[in-house]
Amino acid sequence: MTRPLQLYVFTHDAILHEVADIEERAKELNRDDSAAITEFAEHLSWFHTVVASHERAEEEVLFPAMNDRHEFIAEAYFFDHDDFEKHVWAGIDSAIAGLTGAGNGARKEDAMRLYRESVALHEHMRLHIAKENELLLPKLETEFDISEQAEMVGAMAALGNPQLLGQGVGWMYKWQTAQQREEMVRYLHTNLPAEAFAGISGILAGINADDWAEVQRRIPELA
Repeated sequence: MTRPLQLYVFTHDAILHEVADIEERAKELNRDDSAAITEFAEHLSWFHTVVASHERAEEEVLFPAMNDRHEFIAEAYFFDHDDFEKHVWAGIDSAIAGLTGAGNGARKEDAMRLYRESVALHEHMRLHIAKENELLLPKLETEFDISEQAEMVGAMAALGNPQLLGQGVGWMYKWQTAQQREEMVRYLHTNLPAEAFAGISGILAGINADDWAEVQRRIPELA
């Protein structure tokens, strides 16, 4: 049976892979390489936009729906989102601003601060997503039937910027294991209109030819 909210889990998996990668990149970042710093800063800004879009969809669709059934159950998740902005993303933005604007004498300190903030981002996201996956998601799937869950997913998708959504699907796919890629593509094939799936599958096939060949081997109807 198709689980409409499985797309929610694919997004969470990609976020967790991304924050682990960001931590490693921050650790190895050459504080004297302006081009590398700029590229990393731009990627962090893009990722922040992706996360903010995901959180907005949760806050406007999933959390209110859950609170309608069980008042206050989603409050802790709202709180986490607010806390991320004030104490994690703000710290990363400040460290990046310091790195890009600092003289040579301050760059070592700012680079170390960026790494510390990236560790905080990784750990905050790990705990928050674990709570959503292990506590919130099972409640949503228990409280709402399949058609209601599908409506939620549609409402969440409708809130997103189409260009960002297109980028996000490719980004999610990139971070999945072979088994997860199969599950993700099966999900998209089952739930998207044929024309929309054709467009998405073309994007995914272009990311890595070997990965797509493996997906086609696992899902013969795509070949």
